[in-house]
Amino acid sequence: MSIFIKSIILLFSLLLVNICVASDIVLSKFLDQYGYEPLKLIDSKETSNAPYIVAKVNGKKAYILLDSGSSGVNIFKNSLAELDLKSSDSSSYSANMTGKVLKDKTVTLKSIDVGNISLENIKSEITNQPKKLSLPTLIFGTKFLEKYNALFDFSTSKVYFTKQSVSPKNHYIIGKNLEAQGYKAIKLNKLLSGHEIITVSFNGNNAVNCLLDTGTSNLTIAEDYAKSIGLKEGEKETIKATDGTLEVSDTYISSLLLNPLNSFFEPRIELKKFDATLANIQAMKNFLGVLCVVGYKELKEVNAVYDFSAGILYIKK
Repeated sequence: MSIFIKSIILLFSLLLVNICVASDIVLSKFLDQYGYEPLKLIDSKETSNAPYIVAKVNGKKAYILLDSGSSGVNIFKNSLAELDLKSSDSSSYSANMTGKVLKDKTVTLKSIDVGNISLENIKSEITNQPKKLSLPTLIFGTKFLEKYNALFDFSTSKVYFTKQSVSPKNHYIIGKNLEAQGYKAIKLNKLLSGHEIITVSFNGNNAVNCLLDTGTSNLTIAEDYAKSIGLKEGEKETIKATDGTLEVSDTYISSLLLNPLNSFFEPRIELKKFDATLANIQAMKNFLGVLCVVGYKELKEVNAVYDFSAGILYIKK
């Protein structure tokens, strides 16, 4: 490679970094007026498949997975001993991804500190952990994300929280600021459960609903639906999931169209060439009415800004 070409590549890389830094400064300063505090998403090999932040749980350093596909607070079973906790049986039951019903176990956490947010005596359900991490790990779902007005900026690997009340008008103003930076808004459908749905189309087929789930690593499609639209299925393998084991296989999407129905007169956005996972997501189909899950990888790849409380996804195209 010639020195000239190397210089061009270096110049382009520096320009891209400067644009991202400038965009980060603009958003961060703008959010100051609403009391938002930025927290860095952890960038490490063990946390590369989902948005994790560092917090203090019962005075000890811990990871928190920010999961828009969950509801309340959960703790991984492997973390109990590290935090000197003992579990107790709950009277409730829950269904895992495949529809299997399991009895819940719970534990009470005396204190959780997330940035400038302090929580006390938080009841947490216990769930399995596919792979043990280097720190005790909790999962915060939609209730926390909603209460503290979570705003993810995947272009800078940050998440913003505020203890202040943010009105719909203020969310609208935040959106206008992002649109002035070149972002396009896609309005999501918020379910009574607190989960948020995005309408998509695969390879030009009819529109279907996907769960927007920051806690799922990548695009996942119901295997029976995938067969109905002719997606090719790779070799099956069994993986460990938070709620047991799951049989999955790989597939390939040549075109993923977001907002294909032009809902709210907002733009259609087409993304090209995506790997995806096929799996049995029967529980999600039954309870949420979705045939697919848009995950963390896709949000990172398009440098999305996700205003969870407003139910809006911003993409710069």
